[in-house]
Amino acid sequence: MIKNYFFLNRFVIEANQIISDFKVKNIFSQEKDKLIIECEKDDTTKFIELYVNPGQPHINIRTNYTRAKKNSVDFFNTVYKQRINSFAIANDDRIIKLILDDALLYFTVRGKFTNVIAYYSDKNYEAFKKTDDEVLTELMNEFQLKNYINSFNFPDLSKISDSDFFSGIKNIFPVISNNIIKELKRRVSEKENNKSFVLNQIIKEIFDADISVCINERTGEIHIEPDTFDIFECTKVKSFQSLIDAQSYFLSKKKYLSEKKRLFKIIYKHINRELKRTANKLNNLNAVVNRESNEEKYQQIGNLLLINLDKIKSGMELIEVENIYSAGNKLKIKLNPKLPAKKNVDYYFDKAKSEKINREKSVQLLKKTKDKFNELNNIEEKLISIDEIKELKELMKKMKIKDRDITESRDDLRLKFKHYLIDDKYNVYVGKDSKNNDLLTTRFAKQNDYWFHARSVSGSHVVLRVENTKEPVPKTVLKKAAALAAYHSKAKTAGLAPVSFTLKKYVIKKKGFPAGTVHLLKEDTLLVKPEIPKGCEFVTEE
Repeated sequence: MIKNYFFLNRFVIEANQIISDFKVKNIFSQEKDKLIIECEKDDTTKFIELYVNPGQPHINIRTNYTRAKKNSVDFFNTVYKQRINSFAIANDDRIIKLILDDALLYFTVRGKFTNVIAYYSDKNYEAFKKTDDEVLTELMNEFQLKNYINSFNFPDLSKISDSDFFSGIKNIFPVISNNIIKELKRRVSEKENNKSFVLNQIIKEIFDADISVCINERTGEIHIEPDTFDIFECTKVKSFQSLIDAQSYFLSKKKYLSEKKRLFKIIYKHINRELKRTANKLNNLNAVVNRESNEEKYQQIGNLLLINLDKIKSGMELIEVENIYSAGNKLKIKLNPKLPAKKNVDYYFDKAKSEKINREKSVQLLKKTKDKFNELNNIEEKLISIDEIKELKELMKKMKIKDRDITESRDDLRLKFKHYLIDDKYNVYVGKDSKNNDLLTTRFAKQNDYWFHARSVSGSHVVLRVENTKEPVPKTVLKKAAALAAYHSKAKTAGLAPVSFTLKKYVIKKKGFPAGTVHLLKEDTLLVKPEIPKGCEFVTEE
């Protein structure tokens, strides 16, 4: 909820109490999408952290931050030494304005246009994240027309019709987030008439309740919400009176959990790969050990040849001898015509010896392999209980696992594509160019995922992930995914556009096809408006 409008509203109020009258000392960036404003007042230093990644944007105040000696870049030099007079937020949008002596800094949460923009007294402006000049001008014109406040902003809920309350919330007040609506639905049913009262209470709680950071240790998920909310399943909760303190803990813990999850995934994948390899080796060794040994057979043949050594003539390929090990029977023995008699005898004795040695080695190796298999199973069981990154790194060192040892899995690949979430449930991935389309379709998509592409025009491959094949995907969701496919194509400006869709298993990439080109074995068509539809949110991984 750190990008929730009312959280940003509360941040503005808390920030004014903490950092007003501080002076800007430095503004720099040393991490992608993150801008740091170093401020000082008397002997106190604070750092305003602004993160403009569209998937998880945030603004927060930190008490410490270490600037790297290399690979950091300065920004907005004009505002250095200017005093921060106050923070304010637009009354109808996620735009925070920092008011300085002779400049304004705007932090806006707006999808791919999330950014920090400096506006100077001479009416010049510049952006932290590179933005098209025309778009930047439009944004600045819009920002300057907004009404900004630095007090609690309670929406006038009387504008929402009681008969169509839940669907009307987003239409009239787009700043009310999905999590707030979920909490409202948890507290009241659609039939109850006190929805406005309860929603007003929920917004009030965002402003004045303690803030909790909720962690689900089983899934590794982490959320931040008012103490009074109960929409997430948690196993561990930590509460704070200050939103800024809660956010600082949340962001630090989220980064920690993300790293822990990454290392866990590397180790888990390595163990599973080794378990499969070791299991195959066990099967092969068991087959060798349980197979009837030919040691005695070769030993007997060698003895029979030795007894009949004088009967073996040069160039013979076969000899028939009395079999003293089976009374009354004769045995035909193959010979190597290029070898002398004694060498033919030695050949069979050597084979007998080799059979014995190989069997003994296989028995020893089988025991070692069983021990290794059991050890890997024990490590896999203990892995779940490891709670510290330090322990995971020690285990990686012990098992000689390096980060580069992990090959890209489907989960790793998802970071390479644009990612949307439809109706808070369905994940949709969009290719960025021809080669990326191939990667999405041939390596990332699963057989029962839905695949979309605008018909008769170039555009992105779009994949709707199907997590549960037994649960049918609603047609409304298919249409929204199709709308995304049309939006990410040359048909973007059309009023309506036809979009082909099918299951991934019916999409074929033939050898020699150009990048991004595929063949469909079967397909259906949807006629949709090219757009990012309602209920569809752009997300990225940090």
